[in-house]
Amino acid sequence: MKPSKITIKKRIFFSHIAIILISLILTAAVFDACLRIFVRTQTKKQLIIAGDIVKKSMSEDLQDLNIIIQGKNNKELIKSMLEINKTLRKTQSFLDINYAIFGKNKNIIYPLKESNQEYLLLQNSLLPMINKKKLITSETKKNNVFYFNASGKRYAATIYPLESSNNLKEGYLLIYSDLDKSSKLTTIVNIMLLSIMVIAAIIALIISNNVSEKISRPISQLSKYANKIGERKYDMEPIKYNDDEIGQLAETMYSMTQKLSAYDSTMKTFMQNASHELRTPLMSIQGYAEGIKYGVVDDQNKAVDIVIEESKRLSQLVEDLLYLSKIDALQEEMNFERINTEDMIRSSIERVSGIAVKKEKVINFSYNENNIMLLGDEEKLIRAIINILGNSLRYSKKYIDVTLKKEGSKIIILLEDDGPGFDEKDIANIFDRFYKGKQGNYGLGLAITKSIIEKHNGSIVAENCVKGGACFKITLPGGSD
Repeated sequence: MKPSKITIKKRIFFSHIAIILISLILTAAVFDACLRIFVRTQTKKQLIIAGDIVKKSMSEDLQDLNIIIQGKNNKELIKSMLEINKTLRKTQSFLDINYAIFGKNKNIIYPLKESNQEYLLLQNSLLPMINKKKLITSETKKNNVFYFNASGKRYAATIYPLESSNNLKEGYLLIYSDLDKSSKLTTIVNIMLLSIMVIAAIIALIISNNVSEKISRPISQLSKYANKIGERKYDMEPIKYNDDEIGQLAETMYSMTQKLSAYDSTMKTFMQNASHELRTPLMSIQGYAEGIKYGVVDDQNKAVDIVIEESKRLSQLVEDLLYLSKIDALQEEMNFERINTEDMIRSSIERVSGIAVKKEKVINFSYNENNIMLLGDEEKLIRAIINILGNSLRYSKKYIDVTLKKEGSKIIILLEDDGPGFDEKDIANIFDRFYKGKQGNYGLGLAITKSIIEKHNGSIVAENCVKGGACFKITLPGGSD
């Protein structure tokens, strides 16, 4: 069973999901770490502030620290502790801060035994853990915050040494708080953050789905469009998109469709014309050959001459077809070199001069500058010009004018004759393969000429001369003089 293909939409969507999940996990982890650091910092800060407040209140309300240390005068002690508790509650934000006073022998002085719950907590849980961790020693310093577990809860505490009026260490002040309230606060904040992140993730996924849909839909449509092109269905309307890369791709594909349609049409016409052009000499050869075989031809020598002539024509046609296909397939090697354009044109004229003399026609050549140099393949350019001269000799009445001139960095070659010229409807197709104009013949000469000129980064156009007759204008890039 073939595994299902992962579409572009799925890839984009899953990529976005991965990015969103990674972002959410990192955000949650970083936020939780920062929140815990903040809570820990604030816990330490509030415990130290509370310790300073309690110690200051004790110094102000109880002139003789021994009253507290020795546990004398309980009424005064209770009154003072109530005032301290009242002041302490005002400083609390997210902690339940309590305090206790120990004698130098670590006996509990406050809270009193009457405060049964707090006293028992200290006696049974906190004090044993403090002693176990050796938090109360002669080296105990203020502003140190300790964390420990007791009775299934997490506690934070700081310890202050208490000194009498003569600077003797008489006991200790314990400021402590269970972290249950701060833990709940952290949990609530994390739940709120998680809720916000889940909502944001859902919104992001909806947006991601829409974005992936917008990206994948046109690609899918263009894929179907390309399949139809492969099936040679060119009668399709262009697909319109925004002016982005996909829109440009759609325009390019539509342009390609038009070109392929035109090419297919040209190839069909080409094959029809080529078949006709090949069949004509073959039928002639076959007819005369059968006539000679069965003795029905009176003038056998003439028949043989016709067979030879048609064979040559057929051979030339096949050679032209092969030559043109090589140029199109870039298999025909181009030997570029610096050549003298004037000499190249003269050589072309000389090669057809015999035909011109035979037909009693004159080829005139003029130029406006000496030593016009060109970078190109001389033999192929000569062939291109000979093809035009041959066409002009066929239709001209008396003369052909060949003009060479240089305009800036361009080399212009004009070939004009005094023949009937072109029909306007034929000019656009004059260089098509096997195109036959009015009173013309099928052939590949002008198509070969155009291919050669274009391989030299040049251009060729056909038009009617102002004074009458046909005119071919070749434009080529100039070389170094």
